Amino acid sequence: MTSTLSIRHAGVALVAALILAGCASTSSPTTASTAHSGNVITPVPLGQPLPDTKLPKVTAAPSVLIAGRPAAAILDDVVKYRTGKGMTLRNRSSNKAEFAQTIPNAKQPTEARMVYLLAPVNGGLQLSARVFQVSYPGTAREKVAEITGVVADKLNQELGGYAQGGNWH
Repeated sequence: MTSTLSIRHAGVALVAALILAGCASTSSPTTASTAHSGNVITPVPLGQPLPDTKLPKVTAAPSVLIAGRPAAAILDDVVKYRTGKGMTLRNRSSNKAEFAQTIPNAKQPTEARMVYLLAPVNGGLQLSARVFQVSYPGTAREKVAEITGVVADKLNQELGGYAQGGNWH
């Protein structure tokens, strides 16, 4: 049991490092991600949103209050930074940006997902971020685990940069 737990923590740490360090390879131009079904890999065409995944409730996500910047400019900085780290933009609205990235060399098909949310608070905008590890994405065996707490320090550092106008990276 102890070795299984250690392996699981090592896997979460690896996914977190890949997400935040941007060391993983980018997707091919014809597909944004892949859906795995047994031994069959089905590409998900670019521009197609991922199926809705039931996400667990989070009690407190890392966040920062940003004053004096429009929502579009903040999300533009997030998109520029995350796509520069190899993630694919999956969905964007006026207050939300969702990203995904396939994790290479994982023993089981695994994808990292990040969700950034903007909410009006006290005359400014609160930007928060959540990180998920998705095993067997797009299949009946899909399993979502939130790993925001594991990478909270790095997320707080990243979010603080957006408050500075996105000029830190």
